[in-house]
Amino acid sequence: MNLLNAVNTILELHKQGISAHLEGTMAGTQIRVNQEYPTTLPLELWGTKLHEPTVWEYLGMWNPTIDEWQSKRWEVKYDN
Repeated sequence: MNLLNAVNTILELHKQGISAHLEGTMAGTQIRVNQEYPTTLPLELWGTKLHEPTVWEYLGMWNPTIDEWQSKRWEVKYDN
């Protein structure tokens, strides 16, 4: 699924009380809903640092363009 549809899906699941995240084909990157949302920004980027949000420097890559993000396939994964 494309990035926009995937993000909309996890935000809707969050509203329903269902915990899920996105996994993509970009170096094991995950996108999660911030647990403090809606009082904070809604999304967090997760990668190589287990159980903590990460930043691009930790992933060892440049900042991808929106076209690079959109060109990847994303999958909704339900948390246990």
